[in-house]
Amino acid sequence: MTETKGKADDGAGVPRKPSLARQAAPVLLALAILGYMFYSIDFGKVLEALSGAKVSWIVAAYLTYCAVYYGTDVLSFFRTYQRLEVPIGVAETARLRFASYAVQAINGAITELMTVLYLYRVKKTPVLRSTGAAGFIYYCETLSIVALLGYCAFWLPAEYRIDLAVPWINLPFWSVFQALIVIVWALVPPWLIFWRTGLKDRFPRVRDAGVLAAFQDARLLDYVEVFLYRFATNFVSLLANVVMLRAMDVEAPLALMFAAVPIMVNVAYWPVSVGGFGGPQLVAQFLFKGHAREEEILAYSLVWSALFFITRWSTGVAFLRPVYRAAFASGEEVEEG
Repeated sequence: MTETKGKADDGAGVPRKPSLARQAAPVLLALAILGYMFYSIDFGKVLEALSGAKVSWIVAAYLTYCAVYYGTDVLSFFRTYQRLEVPIGVAETARLRFASYAVQAINGAITELMTVLYLYRVKKTPVLRSTGAAGFIYYCETLSIVALLGYCAFWLPAEYRIDLAVPWINLPFWSVFQALIVIVWALVPPWLIFWRTGLKDRFPRVRDAGVLAAFQDARLLDYVEVFLYRFATNFVSLLANVVMLRAMDVEAPLALMFAAVPIMVNVAYWPVSVGGFGGPQLVAQFLFKGHAREEEILAYSLVWSALFFITRWSTGVAFLRPVYRAAFASGEEVEEG
């Protein structure tokens, strides 16, 4: 470990809970999306679509995804914490991650904040260090999603592609989509070269930034390991959703699924969703439009969101109280840096 990692966190303040307005915003947006969906789509037809679903297929597929997700998620965080010398074992990492799943199901705005504060108060880990650990993981996560998006961008047959022009620049949406994929991958080698050579020493403020501590000594093998964990999660999620759609007699081009599923899954964590509801319904309707009836798409996305909520909450509720209380304890002074 380099000496600079301790310096980088000097003066880092302790983050606080988001304001009530910020916590309420995702709820209002999710309700607005669901309200629009149920206003524009006959709920009776949605129930009819649900009635013909093969429940055993859906449950088996989603539970398989959960098993892979829980395992790879815990390993991603444990291995990154281990490399940063955070004093936490794999079992405690699992409890911390499971507790975060329960928070995701009710208040996504404080999910990662809880993890950061728990590590700060209980493990004396500087705020920027633990934030940077999550940043490293989500960097690899982003690359795994871009890999799946890239398959869709270049291999989806032309007749299934979104035929729209991007506002203001007046370019075809699909051309912009493909260009963004290429740009993201083109930026990866310079990023790796910066951190793996003396180039970083020319920019000491960047090199020593606490939030980038996880990148300072990361080997190529570290990137590959976490990338494979996150890619496995996203790929199994893709397969599970293919099974779920087939269980509801919905056909969609496989190449389209490589983009639709990762986007739908990840928008569940954005501030337009609560408990997995809201954003996924909007994304599913937009991306699967033309490949199934609206009521079938809504039924599928509601089933996915319901399973997301149930599994996240039931997995993490037993661990939530002690982790939450430790993270948000008041009046406790902890040394920074």
